[in-house]
Amino acid sequence: MTDPFRAPPARRLAPLGAALLALLLAGCAGEPAPSAATTSAATSATTSTATSTAPASEAPSSEPAPGPVATSTPAPSGNDVAPYDDTATRDAAARFGATQPLGNGLEAVVEGPRPATAGERAVRAAPGTPVQVFTVTLTNTGSAPVDAVPWSFPVAVHVDGGDPALPAFDESLGVRMETFPTIAPGGSASLDVAFSAPAGADLAVRVFDNSTPNHFVEFTA
Repeated sequence: MTDPFRAPPARRLAPLGAALLALLLAGCAGEPAPSAATTSAATSATTSTATSTAPASEAPSSEPAPGPVATSTPAPSGNDVAPYDDTATRDAAARFGATQPLGNGLEAVVEGPRPATAGERAVRAAPGTPVQVFTVTLTNTGSAPVDAVPWSFPVAVHVDGGDPALPAFDESLGVRMETFPTIAPGGSASLDVAFSAPAGADLAVRVFDNSTPNHFVEFTA
């Protein structure tokens, strides 16, 4: 005989099963789904880690690309068209202070040397460089004016070895970058020139027409 006050087993278990199901659902609901910001941060962290661990050979270089190497060109020794060697012809020789004909109605006198020191604004000589200064004077003994510019570039060589002495220009010494003018008949003009050399150096000064530099007149002590 069935007890009318006792529920069937299935009915008695239903409330317990519902309670367990409610607990499980509540536990799942307590863990929120990852937000979009969290996902983005994780992705950024992964990308940053991958970038920092990239091989050094693939990383962008901060070193500038190598450019052309600058090279310095030394100043030429003396006048570029000067007769330095034995291939030039010495037409005549004279002592410093003596008069020597050059041709074309001109005659020259070279006076010096006067030892000096290059100043702070010297050209083609460092400040303090010892130099020797000479005065070249040209006189027109002919009957027509002579354009004396071609004779404006005398050079000096060391007597003992023939090596050229580098010319220098210095306003403080009166040695300027200038040339002889056109000299009228009977007139004369002077030009101071300087060469880098110690006071005791024995220099020979060569005066020549720049248009025919393989012929010169040499003045020595």
